[in-house]
Amino acid sequence: MESNGPGNAVSSSGVFSWVLRNPDTGTRFYTLQQNNTASRAVVTFSAKLETSAGLVTVPNVSLNGRPSKILVTDYHFGEHTLLYSSSDVSTYGLFDVPVLVLYSEVGQVGEFAFKRASPSLKFTAYGTSNVSASSTTLSGNSSTYGAQHTKYRYIQTEGSTVLRFSNGVVVYLLDTQTAWSFFAPPTTSDPLVKPGEQVFVIGPYNVRTVTKGRTVILVGDNANTTSIEVYAGADARSIRWNGQDLNTKRTAYGSLIAIAPGAEDRSIELPELAWMTANSLPEIQRDYDDSRWRICNKTTTLSPIAPLTLPVLFSSNYGYYAGIKIYRGYFDGTSATSANITAQGGAAAGWTAWLNGKFVGGKTGNASLWVTSAVLDFSSAVLYNSSNVLTIVTDYTGHDETSTGKGVENPRGLLGAVLYANNVGLNFTKWKIQGNAGGDANIDPVRGSLNEDGLFGTRQGWHLPGFDTTGPAWSSGSPLQGTNQSGIQWYRSVFSLSIDSDLDVPLGIELDAPSGTKASVQVYVNGYQYGKFIPQIGPQTRFPFPPGVINNNGENTISIALWAQQDAPTKLSNCTLFAYNKYQTGFDFNQDWSALQPGWTEDRLQYV
Repeated sequence: MESNGPGNAVSSSGVFSWVLRNPDTGTRFYTLQQNNTASRAVVTFSAKLETSAGLVTVPNVSLNGRPSKILVTDYHFGEHTLLYSSSDVSTYGLFDVPVLVLYSEVGQVGEFAFKRASPSLKFTAYGTSNVSASSTTLSGNSSTYGAQHTKYRYIQTEGSTVLRFSNGVVVYLLDTQTAWSFFAPPTTSDPLVKPGEQVFVIGPYNVRTVTKGRTVILVGDNANTTSIEVYAGADARSIRWNGQDLNTKRTAYGSLIAIAPGAEDRSIELPELAWMTANSLPEIQRDYDDSRWRICNKTTTLSPIAPLTLPVLFSSNYGYYAGIKIYRGYFDGTSATSANITAQGGAAAGWTAWLNGKFVGGKTGNASLWVTSAVLDFSSAVLYNSSNVLTIVTDYTGHDETSTGKGVENPRGLLGAVLYANNVGLNFTKWKIQGNAGGDANIDPVRGSLNEDGLFGTRQGWHLPGFDTTGPAWSSGSPLQGTNQSGIQWYRSVFSLSIDSDLDVPLGIELDAPSGTKASVQVYVNGYQYGKFIPQIGPQTRFPFPPGVINNNGENTISIALWAQQDAPTKLSNCTLFAYNKYQTGFDFNQDWSALQPGWTEDRLQYV
């Protein structure tokens, strides 16, 4: 990095730039963004660019709100060099001629010049952008035609404009929307793709693979019938798209064009979900058997954060890292009146507590807080002379990076718990913790240890394909009906899909809840956790799941864990499968994905 800062290498202090230089090639990259990163304004300014031929000032550079731009100088492509460009460079390729791809937003002014280009260099334009050429003199090095250079300036229009220069160089000028449909699939399996080992494609929604020859064979996806343009060199004669030979023509500048079919006339059907339900929080009952749970008995921790009380209740001290955790704290006697609990589960993570099965409070999460505390009122609960049990469920929204305190080292779970009889401190006699099944043993290496949480249903494998819901604990019930009290209710739906193998149909589930709902919702698809919906926080209500996780042709399982965080009726108002779109494709989605979806086994029954 050579320099950075507001007003650096630009005429406006409202623009921040970083200037990076490749010491091997001499290429400079000027990354520009608005100094106020929240600004949506359009700002226009001049850029002051250092080139090997001297300093050049490029006027009419603009930033449209938050998107950045990267300007280049001395950018080499094949045997040619861009002296500078105020349009973003997408890439370049070496075919029978070198092809350079630039892009800008519609209405932006673009300007570029070649290094050591002959003053007699001519070009022909194909498209709607009006490109003008004019000579300019740069200060500094006069070794390249006396510092005389021809600059090419244009206003970006919609679509694509192509310039064919008399030295053989072809330059594509794409607007940003068109650039989103530009692909450069490699013709090699080597990850270090050389400039001559690729094909350029413009138009379809997605390009997956290419085979280059007299016929360019493409496999990809297309929502609607659309034009397709391929640059593959002079030897290429025709295009085959997803096994179909297209009526192909050659343009004056050397590319191939055709019409690729889409899926606009295809139909799909998604089923309505039918549900079975069971209670997923038996742990709040005083007589629940937690004899297999881990005892919280540590008085020291490797964490740089000191516990608020002892024993240490940090979940990581007991082998539980990701996901929801459940604690059970024991105490004797009938004199306890309250408890002060502090929990940390990440931003927006709530927690809920029950004493001997009775809801006594908690927190529903705050998007600005990683740590929350509450005093639990025991006045509504029944106390016993011995073995009272305070059950606390703590949510988890991830670990920090460097956001607060010690960042990634910030503990999760309970930071402290103090028991009171009015204002007099009492002692818990014992604490136990339960998290994801097996803790750090990674009992599901296909999906990984971060996939699961400590809910009873997850530990028992209710989210896994093949689990049987015919037991007495299960009954018909929908998350749209929900629950009338605090707790965690599990919902499971098994359904089949039959989507044609030549359709790419990205699927998802859409969730919503009535206004005022206080809840945390986990979504599992064929055993994979693919969504976390917190209605009071939001804003995401749509959760996608990809092929390999979902079976486009076969049986699937979706599980919803609805955690009601207040003692009030809690339900979802929407729980519907949907398709984001549909695409004609050459990829076979109707494969056997069973290796990615290991099913339920009786081993799960040990994780109570």
